[in-house]
Amino acid sequence: VPTGEVLSFGDDNFIKYEEVGVKEAQNAAFVLVAGGLGERLGYNGIKVALLAEATTGTCFLQLYIESILALQEGSCRLTQGTFQKDIPFVIMTSDDTHTCTLEVLESNSYFGMKPTQVKLLKQEKVVCLDDNDARLALDPHNKYQIQTKPHGHGDVHSLLYSSGLLKVWLDAGLKWVLFFQDTNGLLFKAIPASLGVSATKQYQVNSLAVQRKAKEAMGGITRLTHSDGRSVVINVEYNQLDPLLRAAGHPDGDANCETGYSPFPGNINQLILELGPYIEELTKTGGAIKEFVNPKYKDASKTSFKSSTRLECMMQDYPKTLPPTARVGFTVMDKWLAYAPVKNNPEDASK
Repeated sequence: VPTGEVLSFGDDNFIKYEEVGVKEAQNAAFVLVAGGLGERLGYNGIKVALLAEATTGTCFLQLYIESILALQEGSCRLTQGTFQKDIPFVIMTSDDTHTCTLEVLESNSYFGMKPTQVKLLKQEKVVCLDDNDARLALDPHNKYQIQTKPHGHGDVHSLLYSSGLLKVWLDAGLKWVLFFQDTNGLLFKAIPASLGVSATKQYQVNSLAVQRKAKEAMGGITRLTHSDGRSVVINVEYNQLDPLLRAAGHPDGDANCETGYSPFPGNINQLILELGPYIEELTKTGGAIKEFVNPKYKDASKTSFKSSTRLECMMQDYPKTLPPTARVGFTVMDKWLAYAPVKNNPEDASK
């Protein structure tokens, strides 16, 4: 289990970190990965246009922008600044979401944010593979065209690097980059205190996390140690965590400890990175993230796919290339405070 900070909402420790985080917010940039459609949720449109709540009809994109603007104002007030710094906001889009995202922003006057604060970076798709021999898959609607699919949200790192924005932010005196996903309406309740933890403990990487029950369908934040002593703090997907622990000599595998929860915090895929070391690392890697392939097979023989697969990468795998000296930690919050992603049925949502 890696080292991190476990916060209890409302106590002195939480309030202390929250105040530090609000002050630091003016030195941060926010990055939303929003390349996906809401088809899996039964919604015909981009996920950030889904309603975050029904009483006012506020969509997720509006909620996020208004939260950033509130932090911008609060940070200026707390630091007694003479003028408000505009907090940069980047949205990673895809071919599927780019035009619609721009339309939602423009038709709503960017929900009160200056258009110059918002940058859209579009990720490209990659070729699909049809079988275990990695033959290229053809588009089902056009046999003369190769089928393509998104490469995963790990592309956000290479897009930021190639855009030149990171250098612009560093020159402007920014210190932090916060990454978040498209349908977690509670997230901004947790961001100020988590940013305060990053600033106080000088974390180069801080993963926001919640308490998780053993075997819950949520990745666990772990410290993996190689036989030669090298170690890395990284998210391990829930379907790999139990077998990994058993193979490492834990006979009970992914089990709850005396607290009633797993000792491995649940990763909610919100990251806070220190900008200086982030740029140093991307200068070496170009923002490339280790890829994986995750085919869905038709049956146990594992000879044919249900549908074509492709190489993917995940933004939370960024720490895999960091040196052992990197300061990587986590901040755990109560689930009711920090985590309520949109699910497509009540059964999944209740978990």
